[in-house]
Amino acid sequence: MFICLEIYEQERRNDILKDGHNRLINYLRLSITDRCNLRCQYCMPKEGVSLYGPDEILRYEEILKIVKLAVSRGITKVRLTGGEPLVRKDVVSLIRQLSSLTGLQDLSMTTNGLLLADFASSLYQAGLKRVNISMDSLNPEKYQQITRGGDLQKVWAGIAAAQKVGFSPIKINVVAIAGFNDGEILDFARLTLHNPWQVRFIEYMPIGQNNSWRPEQFLTAQTIRERIESYYSLLPLETEKQSNNGPARLYKIIGAQGELGFISPVSEHFCHTCNRLRITADGKLKTCLFSASEVDLKAVLRRGGQEEDIERELTEKISWALAHKPLRRDFTANLMKRCHHPMVKIGG
Repeated sequence: MFICLEIYEQERRNDILKDGHNRLINYLRLSITDRCNLRCQYCMPKEGVSLYGPDEILRYEEILKIVKLAVSRGITKVRLTGGEPLVRKDVVSLIRQLSSLTGLQDLSMTTNGLLLADFASSLYQAGLKRVNISMDSLNPEKYQQITRGGDLQKVWAGIAAAQKVGFSPIKINVVAIAGFNDGEILDFARLTLHNPWQVRFIEYMPIGQNNSWRPEQFLTAQTIRERIESYYSLLPLETEKQSNNGPARLYKIIGAQGELGFISPVSEHFCHTCNRLRITADGKLKTCLFSASEVDLKAVLRRGGQEEDIERELTEKISWALAHKPLRRDFTANLMKRCHHPMVKIGG
């Protein structure tokens, strides 16, 4: 009988963890706030956005309920995003509770780094395993320009604090924009020579309401890599390490301490290996960043009822979303119209 129950449970897991194209789903990106202390040009309009009220975003107990269910079905990686996750009150408490979930192997966060110096130690002690830090320029004036007011020195202080307490590897995300920061590509690459960091170059994506993307600003990941290769010999890293780093193709400057990653969502999509789901701050499940399709999980949580009924309906909603997850992203339609939220609302 126990064997039968184990088989049944495994089959139930397989049903929910594979999408309609038989891709295994084990990664959840969870936005915990739409609020941010920056106004990055590709993420948010200059005038800001209409923010969700306190009752519109998922409460921490609702987040825990969703993640606990997801982990019980085989989600092993969770990344907290925003907005800026560190501006939400009591985020350390949330991380402590999430990190205690049996089966969750990797808990990470994407942050702009401005508050990281203050939070690094408590985040690490609470169980956060990794941080990705968004930094699109090494020039203080240009950084202030693209973020509309950010202080680059605070980001560097955050990186230093994260390294000191033990976060590893520290990943630095760079959105490459021709005519803005393409002259800094080599400088970013050189950060890896003497630091054990992973610098990741990300193609600029035409997505989100009020996105100012223009074709002449676009650089392919291949172009970025070739610019670096004109100065340094790059060594591709082994397949196993590649598979553990999502869509990033990893290289290393020979003799460097750190690594380089190249992420190509536009020029060379990685949909065939997509293993992720997204949940927005207001509780909408998205199976694809490039799709306007959403499933409302918050409504299920707030209707009330018996716990087993809520869990069953959440499971059904997630299963339905997985069954309808698109095979690949579609750039033939107008993304900026279909993805009607700015990126700060969707979650980075």
